[in-house]
Amino acid sequence: MIRLVFLLIPALLSAGSSFKILKESPQGHVRDFQIWQYFQTDINASEADKAYKLVQNKLNPKILKVYSLKTDNAAIKKQYQCMQGDIGFLLNETSADCINSGLSYIKAMKLSNEQRSHFAQLLKKEHPKKSERIILMNETPFVSTLLASGSDHYLKLFNELGQANRQKYFNVKLSKNHINELAKDKRFERAIKYIVTDAEMDKMQESLLELDPHEFSAQSYFFLALNAIRFKATKKAGYYLEIAYNKAYYQMDKDKALFWHYLSSKNNRYLQLLAQSSDINIYSLYAREQLNIETNNYFSQLELDDQPSSHDLSDPYVWEDLLDKIRTSKKEALKKMMESFNNTDDEVINAFIYSKLLDYKVHNYIMPYKEATRSLSKEDKALLYALGRQESHFIPSAISRSYALGVMQMMPFLIKGLAKQKKESVKLEEMFNPYKNIQYAIEHLKYLKKYLYHPLFIAYAYNGGIGFTKRYLLKGKFSRGSFEPFLSMELMANSESREYAKKVLANYVIYKKILGDEVKITSLFQTLSDPIYTDNFRIKKVAKKGKEDNTSDS
Repeated sequence: MIRLVFLLIPALLSAGSSFKILKESPQGHVRDFQIWQYFQTDINASEADKAYKLVQNKLNPKILKVYSLKTDNAAIKKQYQCMQGDIGFLLNETSADCINSGLSYIKAMKLSNEQRSHFAQLLKKEHPKKSERIILMNETPFVSTLLASGSDHYLKLFNELGQANRQKYFNVKLSKNHINELAKDKRFERAIKYIVTDAEMDKMQESLLELDPHEFSAQSYFFLALNAIRFKATKKAGYYLEIAYNKAYYQMDKDKALFWHYLSSKNNRYLQLLAQSSDINIYSLYAREQLNIETNNYFSQLELDDQPSSHDLSDPYVWEDLLDKIRTSKKEALKKMMESFNNTDDEVINAFIYSKLLDYKVHNYIMPYKEATRSLSKEDKALLYALGRQESHFIPSAISRSYALGVMQMMPFLIKGLAKQKKESVKLEEMFNPYKNIQYAIEHLKYLKKYLYHPLFIAYAYNGGIGFTKRYLLKGKFSRGSFEPFLSMELMANSESREYAKKVLANYVIYKKILGDEVKITSLFQTLSDPIYTDNFRIKKVAKKGKEDNTSDS
């Protein structure tokens, strides 16, 4: 297959042959990824320019970075330099568009009044709002003046100045009129998330209690409910949870609202409703455990023919095309498609289609690539499959928008680091081999497990990085207290890692059950507040504090 041959092009073929195949390949995310790789080969400026014309997302910073290093196009080089936003460079720049793309509000906040005035003057004509906002940073008191300027400037800066600046300047108690005036702006929903998920924003959290009803999303109403619970405003929390439940589109979000209804009221009616959910998530698992109801709406095995497949699932173009068809096909077409993927080698696609045919009410918990996991303990298998299911549904040629690759969605920088550690020479294309991909993921998990022992925290680190996880844990999260560990689970500002890890935890419980090593979700919740069972970071912090206390006593 010509497209699969392309995966080896950087090493085997000339730049001209590579470009020819790129040009013949369909436009889209996969081709952009391969153009990104092409830019990192030994090509000249002319070849790079031709390839860039084929790029679908020309503002992708990954692509723009490597292209700017290859091209002789001065405009592209400057565009990338502007986007980098080096202050020394920008201070010598006169182009308003260049300054606008490189000067973030966070960077502007770090400048002197004179420097801000300089940039504001240059931006005034072509980017007047940004100019006005930067000048407002020179005012004292900053936030009072900003608030008087209106919700447009206030919310833009509130949302974009970052956590440290929000804590330093914005944590003030607002009047009912002010908070409700801000709430009319659609950007206020983003502000709600930042306020509620930051423990240091206590005065703004108190201000949220003065909100009148507004047209917010289910997620915003859920955050407002948690904020009300924090202030023991149980009736208000119940009101918000009811709205969050009714507005929610996904079953998991409905279940989340029911779960918190139960936690805040201890009314078993919510637990019973939650136990009837067709979704498998940490909330429905908890309810069923409490009511001794078995969770059985899933499948882990399929009856397939033991014949070689005629499909090449290691080709990302095949998967990109197939995914489009699966998403747009109706049930009859899906049934026919499923029949054409009826061999054991096609297990992951068959299961993917089957789940959709079942309207995602009976869930896919297959365990493919058994040879790759045969040597693992049941514990490690459960963890690996829990992550792989969430990462890619086990699709071997999946490519994310950030170019994470394969079954376990390995990032290019991580692949290179692991290869160096293993003293191997590996090409990124090898990650479309599920066995190689899983092998590398296993090595990465060994590293994470040196510091993290709980599947929830390992999932945080797998998705968001171990440094991010360490920082979150050392903020005092998952300590003992009212509504813990649940508040710590729900109030992580990083939405992707927060929701990802909750799903991985539910996957883990089901895979442990399938593997005959059952674990209760309730016991996993209970251990989250005890570092002995969860992580090395908090153990060291406790030990260090104890040592300091002993030193001061002596």
